[in-house]
Amino acid sequence: MVQEQPRKQMGQKLVMQDRERVELTGVTEVISFDNKEIFLETTEGAVKFGGENLHVKRLTLERGEVELEGRINEFSYHESQKDKTAGSMLSRLFR
Repeated sequence: MVQEQPRKQMGQKLVMQDRERVELTGVTEVISFDNKEIFLETTEGAVKFGGENLHVKRLTLERGEVELEGRINEFSYHESQKDKTAGSMLSRLFR
């Protein structure tokens, strides 16, 4: 008898074109955005895009997809916002 392996969460794919357009999959939540910074929660952690004239061109959370436009000057991964919240709640409970 063969057991099925648990399905892995949706993967992540990042495509950036000319530092002006980004397509990203694996997005689970938009944390915040304005014309200088877009902060997203993804399956691989939180992602921050910094730049100028940034905007969300397309967002499909059901499929985990986002398309961004603007001048991208910075891209970085951060600790998941959900992990931070869970950790701070647990630390307060066990003080």
